[in-house]
Amino acid sequence: MKMQLKDFPVTLFQPEKGNEKEYTVIIYHGWGGRGQSFYEMAEETAKEGFNTIVPELIYHDTRSPLENPFDKKTMQKYFWETIFKSINEFEAFTRALKLEKKKLILVGSSMGGFIASGIYAAHPEIAGLVCVNGSGSFLFTEKLFRKMDNRDFLSKAELDLFKKYDPIGKVKSNSPVLLIHGDKDTIVPIEGQKYFYDYLLQNDENSRVTFNIHNDVNHKFTSEMVDEVIEWMNQADSSL
Repeated sequence: MKMQLKDFPVTLFQPEKGNEKEYTVIIYHGWGGRGQSFYEMAEETAKEGFNTIVPELIYHDTRSPLENPFDKKTMQKYFWETIFKSINEFEAFTRALKLEKKKLILVGSSMGGFIASGIYAAHPEIAGLVCVNGSGSFLFTEKLFRKMDNRDFLSKAELDLFKKYDPIGKVKSNSPVLLIHGDKDTIVPIEGQKYFYDYLLQNDENSRVTFNIHNDVNHKFTSEMVDEVIEWMNQADSSL
């Protein structure tokens, strides 16, 4: 069911009556993608009993979409801006949808994984995080991106901006986390996900972290990954 709640267009997927679980899943899509690409997964999570929300992201779908999102200069300008704005608007988003943060499980794919990780770090009451082929180490991963593109180092202003949003050093939660990544990812290097995983393991506040690596998989959210996410959510639901 598509809805417009204040500034936020979303699609809602509701479980059958009598099968409802107390947690709501929010699914964030990747760069240049559409919410619609995750409707099938949202139907699956709803069948498992989770209320599921697929939001439209800024610069995508009906929210000022970019003409050519995969143009390199466009990506470099708007990729992180989309992430930071999505993190910024989360407070207003939860108010508009009347959501309890402590009842939310965030799932993000690629850029959506960055968004979900950033929100998780900024809101420790969130019930759980799933990051697939994304990264919760913003500054570290941006340095990898720049090395891949042969770009200049970050300026002082850019460094300050990344440090403001970077989950590294900010996570204060003991809610469960699932990280999934293909080991042949040529778009978002797995090293960024590993860096976030190592940080979470060293953080005394969080000992409920799982990192699943898929061998010989590039930048794809495979059906096996979807199955892993749903199984993990059901296990997390029973232990929260």
